[in-house]
Amino acid sequence: MKIKNIVPEGTRDFTIDECKRRNNIVTTITNVFKNWGYSEISTPTIEYYDTFNHKTQSLKEEEMYKFFDNNGRILVLRPDMTVPVARLINTKLKDMNLPLKLFYTANVFRVHESLEGKRNEYLDCGIELIGGDGEVIDLEILVTALEVLKSLNTKENFKLEIGDVNILRSAIDEMNLMEEDKENIIDLINKKSLINLNDYLESLKIKDEYKEFLTTLPWLFGGYDMIEKAKRLAFNNRVKENILYLEKIFLNLRELGYEKYISVDMSMVPRVNYYSGVIFKGYVTGIGSTVLKGGRYNNLLENFGRKISAIGFSVDVNLLINSCDYDEKIDRKPILVEKDNYLIKLKEIIKRTRDGECLEIVYRE
Repeated sequence: MKIKNIVPEGTRDFTIDECKRRNNIVTTITNVFKNWGYSEISTPTIEYYDTFNHKTQSLKEEEMYKFFDNNGRILVLRPDMTVPVARLINTKLKDMNLPLKLFYTANVFRVHESLEGKRNEYLDCGIELIGGDGEVIDLEILVTALEVLKSLNTKENFKLEIGDVNILRSAIDEMNLMEEDKENIIDLINKKSLINLNDYLESLKIKDEYKEFLTTLPWLFGGYDMIEKAKRLAFNNRVKENILYLEKIFLNLRELGYEKYISVDMSMVPRVNYYSGVIFKGYVTGIGSTVLKGGRYNNLLENFGRKISAIGFSVDVNLLINSCDYDEKIDRKPILVEKDNYLIKLKEIIKRTRDGECLEIVYRE
């Protein structure tokens, strides 16, 4: 089998124009981060497998690119950036004052099933706010996410979908189910597999009001009226309190002028299980996948030494390359270099480029 002219499954090359577009997107996003007070960090592309192998991480072993170092320890290409940031917070940044506002630009890697058509390499731009908790911090992060989406020249054809993992979790905890049943229910809701969900619930000995709640919740996505419907379904105070918290966030965003850009999903559950509160996803018209995702993860950092509240999000840059308006205008001035004057001309080029000029060098024999 000849493999000289192909790349590994799930990866891709980027053309000159695509790289220009991608760099422009990265610059636009990171400028928003800087304006909101975030400072840049960087972590290794390679991490120890054990860094990602803990109780609050639900990535499967087969979803990671694994290999060995010369001492036989298992290494991985980082499948996520939040976990390495959590590690960094409790090592080199452990003596810094909280809260910390950090941003990164990094490639991450996930192994997907063959023929799924999904990419295995991503370029993520993201932020993490470490050491801040509560409604005000959650609101700031959501506003930052909305400002990022507004900055990307997508003609404002975007939506930020907001939820809270505690709505579903507090409801399921009330039902005295086995862990396997809880995971199966959450998985079916996450996949919006509603017929299978209904059949599965019929096999469980739980109250009818619980079944009604679990089968109705996945349909509650859209505007503010979905929150009103969810409140009527709440069967205990914990569930209602979590719905009211999400309602307050929604109303505050509406007061700030973002209503046309936001929606709610009352049954939103994340793919990774370290999230502990508000979660959100960003969508752009014409792109079938999530371009922005994030949420609160107050329990993750405890795995690395200290329990510190945290929240953040990341943007999948590569998805946006063909959806953001971009018109590069660089005035390149031609300069002719001939065989008998190339040293003189090169000295001139060195000086002019150091002064910030963009030149197009034309060689003539």
